[in-house]
Amino acid sequence: MSSYFEVIRTSIFYFPLIALASIVPYVFFQHRKIGYVQFNRSLVFYGFVFYAMTAFFLTVLPLPPVLLNFCEFRGSVPPTFTPFRFVRNTFREVQGNISLFSIVKSTTFMVTSFNVLLLMPLGFFLKYLFQIKHVGIAVLIGFLASLFFEITQLSALYGLYPCRYRHFEVDDLMTNTFGCFIGFVIASYATFLPNVSRKPLLNRSSVTLTQRFLAIFVDALLVILFTAYFIEGLTENVWILSLMKVGLLFFYFIFVSKQTHGQTLGKKLLGIKIVRMDGLPLTYLDLIARYGIFLILPFLVGELSKFLIDTRFDDNLYLFLYLLFLAIWFFGTVMVTFIRKDHRGWLDRFAHTTQVLAEKNNRRQTPEEISPKQKNHS
Repeated sequence: MSSYFEVIRTSIFYFPLIALASIVPYVFFQHRKIGYVQFNRSLVFYGFVFYAMTAFFLTVLPLPPVLLNFCEFRGSVPPTFTPFRFVRNTFREVQGNISLFSIVKSTTFMVTSFNVLLLMPLGFFLKYLFQIKHVGIAVLIGFLASLFFEITQLSALYGLYPCRYRHFEVDDLMTNTFGCFIGFVIASYATFLPNVSRKPLLNRSSVTLTQRFLAIFVDALLVILFTAYFIEGLTENVWILSLMKVGLLFFYFIFVSKQTHGQTLGKKLLGIKIVRMDGLPLTYLDLIARYGIFLILPFLVGELSKFLIDTRFDDNLYLFLYLLFLAIWFFGTVMVTFIRKDHRGWLDRFAHTTQVLAEKNNRRQTPEEISPKQKNHS
C-alpha cells in the first residue's frame, strides 16, 4: 500500500506543472469550441488529467535503478497469456480454506481488485465528462487504455530498460476493461452530479474578459520571448537596447495590427479584433493612441526608472514613483474592464476603439447596423 501512496504523492507533485502548462491551450480550445470557459467542466477536466497521470504512474513507478546484471537480478519476467489465472492463484493462496473472508484477504484478490479499480474512473469520465453514449465504445476505449499500459510494461518502458521489470498478463486486460465498464455504468445513473455538458455559446455578440486577457497573455509572452532570446545581448548600450525594445513594441502592436486590420497573433488565436467605434477602418494614429500611450509608455517609464535607480543615490523615491505609476496604469487598463459593463478600459476609451468578435465583424452589415457616421461617409 505504501507504494501506491508514493505514486499518488508523485502525481500531486507534478500535477500543478502539467495544469499550468496546459491551461492556455485548454482555455483557447474552450473559447474556440463553445465560446467561454465553463467552471464545472474545467474542474472535472483537470480531475481527469490528475487521474490519467496517476493511472499511468501506477503502471510504471517506481522505476528501478539500472545496476550491473540488471536482467539477471530482476530475473526473467515472461508474459502470461492464460486467461482467468487470478482465479487459480486465489484458490492456491487460500489453500483449501474457501471462505469469503479468506478470499478477500488474499493478495491475489487485492491485486485483482486494484486492477478493476484502476480504470473505473476512466469509464466514469468517458460517460460524465466526454459524454460517450454507447457502452461498447467506452469498453473499447478501456481495453485500448489497458493495452497501452500492458505494452508499456511488455516493451520495458519502450526500450528504456534492458529488460522487462513488470509482468504482462492477459488478466490485467480483462480486469481493467471490466473496471472501465463498471465506471461507465455508475456514471450513467449518477444524476446528482453538476451539469458539465457542452453548452452553446452564451453570447456571440460580445468579447469575454477571458478572451481579452488570454490574448494579452499570448502577445506579451511572444514579445518577452523575442526580447529575451533575440534582442538582449545584441549591445551593451542601454539606450540603444531600450530603443530596440520600443521598436519591437511599435512593430508588433501597431504595424502588425494595422496590416491585419486590428489583430495581433493573440487576438487572431482568440478570434477577436480591434475596431473603431464609428465603424471606419483603423489608422496608425488610432493604434498609436491605443497602444502607444498605455502600453509603450509604461515600458519607457520603467526603463527611465531603472536608469535613475541605478545612477542616483535616492533610489527609494524613484522606485516608489514607478510603482505608483504601475498601480495607476494597472487600474486603468485592467481593473476598469471589470467595472464597466462594456469592458472598455482606458486604452479603448482614449482611442475610441473597442474589441469585437472577428467572425461577427467580418460578415456583411445590414443597413440597421451601420452607424450614422458610416452613412455620412458613404
